[in-house]
Amino acid sequence: MPKKPTETGSHPGESEAMGEILTSYKLMDKNTDWMENAKCHTKDGISWFPEIGESHLVSAAKQFCSDCPVQERCLKFALDNEIMYGVWGGKSSSERRRTLHSRKYKAKMGL
Repeated sequence: MPKKPTETGSHPGESEAMGEILTSYKLMDKNTDWMENAKCHTKDGISWFPEIGESHLVSAAKQFCSDCPVQERCLKFALDNEIMYGVWGGKSSSERRRTLHSRKYKAKMGL
């Protein structure tokens, strides 16, 4: 889970990216109170929005998320809101994209 928009991100543009997600997306799930309990809320030096080709940064963020107390909630938030950028709930954007595709397929097929 990325930092809240009012905080300084560990890499340029991260705070702006999170702010954009929380303000310009049409969020289905608007409850963000859980973010205060996220392990990443107090951590600098991790990139939550790595660029394409920065797999080492994705791995570092995912590892950091592995024992977060709100990891499942963070992932649910990203999936429910179809946020396709950054590391959320210990999953990369491509991992979440696959999960969403599977979820939509199962719904369409009535599974």
